[in-house]
Amino acid sequence: MIQQSATKLLAIVQERQSISLEELPLCFPELTWNQVFSLVDELSRHALIHLQRRGFEYELRARA
Repeated sequence: MIQQSATKLLAIVQERQSISLEELPLCFPELTWNQVFSLVDELSRHALIHLQRRGFEYELRARA
């Protein structure tokens, strides 16, 4: 399930170009907030996505 979620998250980020961290859990109703955050953390550590602070929010972007 984690691999499917990672693939789905990467597809969402590629399609939208960016998505806020707060908006992301709405795309994964089957996961808890902690699971979504862990997924973002793992993908960010492997440099597959870029997590950037925008004011009071965080935004995910695809790595160039």
